[in-house]
Amino acid sequence: MALLMFHPKLPRSLSKLLPLIVLGLLTIVAFSYLLFLNYYQGKIFPGIYIATYNVGSETPANVYQTLNQEFNQRSNRELKFNYEGQNFVLNPKSASPNLDINATVTEAYSKGRGRNYLENFRTQLQALIFGFKIGPKLTFDRPSSLIYQVSSINQVIKKDPQDAKLALGENIIITPQEVGQELDSRLLLEQVENYLSLSSSAPKTLPLKTLIPKFTSETAQTYAEALENIKQNPIKIHHGKDSLLVDQVTLFNLLDMSGVDPDQVVETENIRGSQVRIDNTKLTQYLQNMISAINQDARDARFVFDSNTKRVKEFQSAQEGREVDIERTGNLLAQAAMQATSSDIDLPVKITKPNVATADVNNFGIKDLLGRGFSNFAGSIDNRIYNIGLAASRLNGVLIAPGETFSFNKTVGEISGATGYKPAYVIKSGRTVLDDGGGVCQVSTTLFRAILNSGLPITQRTAHAYRVGYYEQGFPPGLDATVFAPSVDFQFKNDTGSYILLQAYTSGATLTIDVYGASDGRVATVSTPVVSNQTPPPPDLRQDDPTLPRGTVKQVDWSPWGANVSFNRTVIRNGETLISETWKSNYRPWQAIYLVGTQ
Repeated sequence: MALLMFHPKLPRSLSKLLPLIVLGLLTIVAFSYLLFLNYYQGKIFPGIYIATYNVGSETPANVYQTLNQEFNQRSNRELKFNYEGQNFVLNPKSASPNLDINATVTEAYSKGRGRNYLENFRTQLQALIFGFKIGPKLTFDRPSSLIYQVSSINQVIKKDPQDAKLALGENIIITPQEVGQELDSRLLLEQVENYLSLSSSAPKTLPLKTLIPKFTSETAQTYAEALENIKQNPIKIHHGKDSLLVDQVTLFNLLDMSGVDPDQVVETENIRGSQVRIDNTKLTQYLQNMISAINQDARDARFVFDSNTKRVKEFQSAQEGREVDIERTGNLLAQAAMQATSSDIDLPVKITKPNVATADVNNFGIKDLLGRGFSNFAGSIDNRIYNIGLAASRLNGVLIAPGETFSFNKTVGEISGATGYKPAYVIKSGRTVLDDGGGVCQVSTTLFRAILNSGLPITQRTAHAYRVGYYEQGFPPGLDATVFAPSVDFQFKNDTGSYILLQAYTSGATLTIDVYGASDGRVATVSTPVVSNQTPPPPDLRQDDPTLPRGTVKQVDWSPWGANVSFNRTVIRNGETLISETWKSNYRPWQAIYLVGTQ
């Protein structure tokens, strides 16, 4: 009745036959599909490809035999090339190639044969209409053999490019560039792999790459134009009342003729082939007198706390940093050289503002002594005493902003003879040796004690390798901190919410470091260090030294006991525990070492 409703003119007899017709068609399709599946029982479905081979309708055994035979022929066949009358051979067999034909054939046969019948039908239909390609996996047992063969070919045919050359005499002489060439090894290896993977035919020609010189004829011509321009119109570089004249000879000596690697050319102010390039090292030497008069480091203002007035006052003025911008100068000089008219250059100088300016003195809110640290250095040699004073001076007056983490190494700076330090004994690689800066650890140790007493969080501290007598003059062991840039540092954080001021000074054989700021009520309690597991030093060691006169004995290492030391620190503010920690130091025993002269 429903069919009659939609097709009022359809004869009643035909409407009764229509369901039978549809059922018949579905039966035919189902029967045909069953015939299709039956026909391909044990065969790969149509439209399946392995590499370039159409393996549809084939049995896995036949496909395996065909592909394996083809692979064996290819892997055992030498690949021959001829280039400019020279013959070259690649032997893939030496690399022991392997092609996973069995796994690939199994994968091809499994396409359209999963557990999901609907998915199987979709895969079979897709392969039939669009095709389905599977690439076998190629591996080498000895890939280096093939790489070596390719490299050997490249050594024969490679030709290095020759840069253009520029000579200045009565006239400017340009020697043109010569391009080079080399084997495109990556592409050739890829072609060989595709061939062995049955994906392409054998390569017949060697792929080559052209090598462009770094200093091209085009660039040389640009340089020549600049030299011609400046011959008529020399350039003056000014700074204040000082000036330097750049004439043709000077510019020629400043030119950078090393060229630019074609693979690394980037769009900058100096574009290869359109502008000359200045050698910044040569330019720095040429401007050395100007640079010496201009360059200076930025310097923060330094302050001291006056305990009488309870105010901070300046003892070192702030200073802005200045540095001649060599790169910018070179760019300006290059641009000016390309112009046909005379031009002057104002020497560009980069300005760096100090972090702490003199005018900031009234904004610090520093009014209280937060903590103090002591250490004694009686018996130190003169150089060690000098180094202690120098390192302390570089801490004295330093301001630490709220939230800032203080670094001893960064604040004190490089410790070497170049920065004013003298040789004195230091602990280095488990030995006591003479080195620049001996005694600096006296300052880091004293600061460690001051920060412990100030109640500030310590974020990095390292104990010495073994006990040092200087740090136990009037103090128990375990209250030391060593530094050795860049890895071993002493650091703490200013978590007070106000600026902190360090003051370091010596009196007699005592070093004192004061920590000033605005007290927030915290109180630090440091327990007496507990010493355990003391270990006696090994017997003294005597070593012959042919550099010392016979009979001379010189002690170069001392004999401290080993020990484990620990102490606790608690920091409380208004009844709240801010810090509760245990500090541990493990000191190794060490033998005394004497050098005995044999000269």
